[in-house]
Amino acid sequence: MNNTNPLPLPDDTMPPLPKAGEYGPQVCSTVRLYLAILDDLSPRQVQLLREHVDNCADCATVHRLMQRTTRVFASLPESAPSPHVDQAVMTAITRARERRRRIVGATLVVAQGGRAAGTLKSRAVKTAASVALAVVLLLALFTTIHFSGNPTTQAFRLPSNLSWSGYVLYHSETRIDAHGLRYYVNCYHDLGSDSMHVETVMPDHLDVIAVGNHHAMLGLDMMHHVAQWGANDWSVDDTAFDLAELRSDLDAHRAVYLDQDVFQGHAVYRIRARNGLVLLLDMHYMPVNVMRGAVGPGTGEPIYDSLMLMPPSHVSSSMWNMNVPAGFHMGALPKKP
Repeated sequence: MNNTNPLPLPDDTMPPLPKAGEYGPQVCSTVRLYLAILDDLSPRQVQLLREHVDNCADCATVHRLMQRTTRVFASLPESAPSPHVDQAVMTAITRARERRRRIVGATLVVAQGGRAAGTLKSRAVKTAASVALAVVLLLALFTTIHFSGNPTTQAFRLPSNLSWSGYVLYHSETRIDAHGLRYYVNCYHDLGSDSMHVETVMPDHLDVIAVGNHHAMLGLDMMHHVAQWGANDWSVDDTAFDLAELRSDLDAHRAVYLDQDVFQGHAVYRIRARNGLVLLLDMHYMPVNVMRGAVGPGTGEPIYDSLMLMPPSHVSSSMWNMNVPAGFHMGALPKKP
C-alpha cells in the first residue's frame, strides 16, 4: 500500500467494480465498498452501482442506511466540545496505529514468504485501517451526542406558537372497494371550527356528500336526492391533523419524530403516529401528506393524492351548510363502499 496517510483509505487496494449484470455475495460486498465513496466516483461508475442497487434489495437497504447516516450527521447541531476532546481523539488514533503495527508485525512473522504472506499482510492492514476508522468515528459520534444530546429528541420541536386552526385542509384520496372498483374521497376540513365537507364519488354508482362536525353530520345522496342525519360513516378520520393531539402524543412518546426526508422534491419531517402511519410536515411544520407502510426514509405510500392548506376565505361558506336542500327527502343513504 503506497498511501502515506496514517489512516489509509481504500484507493489502490479497492477490488475492481463488478460488471453490469453480475450478482452474488462477493459482488454485493464490493458494491457496498463503492457505495461508501459514491461522491468520489465517475458518472459511469455511479451508473453501474445504481443499476445494481435497483435490482438488489439487500444493497438497496444498505444504501438507504448509508444515506440516512449521512443525513443524521449533517443535521447534528454545532457544538462546542471540551478542550479535552481533541486529546481524546488523538489518543484513540495513536492507539489504533499501535494496534495496526502489532497486527502487521505479527502477520509478517507468521506468514512465511510467497503469495500467502502478501495476502495475509494486505488483509491485516485493511482490517487495522478499518478498526482505526471505526474507533475515530465512534468516538466522534459519542462526543457529539454527549455534548449535543440525542439528535432525534432534541433537534426536533414543534414551535410553541404553531397553529393550523386558521386554515381549511383539503385532501383527496383514491380508494378501491371489495370488488376492485375505484372511488374517490374529497374532503374540506375547517381546522378552526372542525367543520367537514366530504364527498365520496364512485362514477356511475354513487355520489354522497357528508357535511357537519363532531355534533351532527348530514348525509346527502346526490344521485337520488335522499338526505339522512347521523351520516358519520361517510366522514373521514382526520386525527392525524389534530395539532393538540400531536403535541400531546409527542410529549408522551406515543408519537415519535423519525428524521428528515425528501417527498416529491421537498424536505419534510417524518413523525410516526400512534397508529403506525407516518405524518409528513414541511419545514414550516405544516402537513404535507401521510404515509402508510413506511419503514425508512424514502419508503411508504402516500395516502392522499393531493393535500393542501388554504385560507377559509378561499372556500365558499355554502360548503358548511347543514340545511336539507330543496327537492331532497329523508331516507337511507346507500351502503358505503
